[in-house]
Amino acid sequence: MKVVISDCSWNAYDVEKRALPADAEVVCAQVRSEQDILDICKDADAVLSEYGPYTRKVLEQLPNLKIISNSAMGVDNIDLAAAKDLGIAVANVPDYCFDEVAEHAMALILAALRNICGYNQKVTQEKEWDFADSPKLYRINGITLGLIGCGRIPRKVAVMAKGFGMKLVGYDPYLPKEVADEFGIEMVSIEKLAEVSDVVLSHVPLMPSTEKMVAGNLFHNLKKSPVFVNTSRGGTVDYDLLCDALEDGRVRFAALDVVDSEPADFNTRIFQQKNVIFPPHAAFYSETALEEVRRRSAENVVNYLTGHPEKVNFVVKPE
Repeated sequence: MKVVISDCSWNAYDVEKRALPADAEVVCAQVRSEQDILDICKDADAVLSEYGPYTRKVLEQLPNLKIISNSAMGVDNIDLAAAKDLGIAVANVPDYCFDEVAEHAMALILAALRNICGYNQKVTQEKEWDFADSPKLYRINGITLGLIGCGRIPRKVAVMAKGFGMKLVGYDPYLPKEVADEFGIEMVSIEKLAEVSDVVLSHVPLMPSTEKMVAGNLFHNLKKSPVFVNTSRGGTVDYDLLCDALEDGRVRFAALDVVDSEPADFNTRIFQQKNVIFPPHAAFYSETALEEVRRRSAENVVNYLTGHPEKVNFVVKPE
């Protein structure tokens, strides 16, 4: 069994190696391109990946490949249709960091609403001790949080937000009404959400149907100059329109855990904005979550190759 750990955001492989069979041939790399993958993975039985570009062109040239296990929730780096056509299994780890991401999203909301980063810069960089020299701040109790996407992570945020006295509206065409009612979320159109929200949290998976889903439907209908937070995937948001909204005041502040091209290109327009904070795609991170995603991703490979598909979290399951 040859397993290639083709790419990851950490430079250690001990967790994966412990989870894989002792007699497995394990190759570790940090691929950046299609050619890198072809060079490293040409005779691999399995791949552990995070962001490597597994396109149709690549997959068609990996005849031994049986499974790709993404060490993440997202699988937007893999051509799923091609994998299905070629009989290659795709697996992920969908629920390893729900607490971390929800807590991170709430922390970003609070930091933005209370100008935490702005105050810290005034004190530590500009040596000013003056609370009044800042944007106007308002009481959090009673404001409206708009949720674009109401999956399990945003629903965790909803519970925390209610604890601060926030009102909740949401847009999610797939959320059953009884679930929305259970969490106290008033379901509205994305245009209505734009009109009434003081804070907008976008958290939707990236797939063809959601690419740049958050666009003019939101940014052209904003009424209250809200805070905008994105903790899912950068590709779900039209960042040019977000920049327009930041520059003309329709969005007063943004907290972006993700950008539309990663690794980040610091020459892009979004990084020229002054009223934005950028955690570097860190919402998922805790030592507990990191160990779990690495171990479970490797276990997907082991279970699939040793005849235990019932233990694999499939995104694509070969017929």
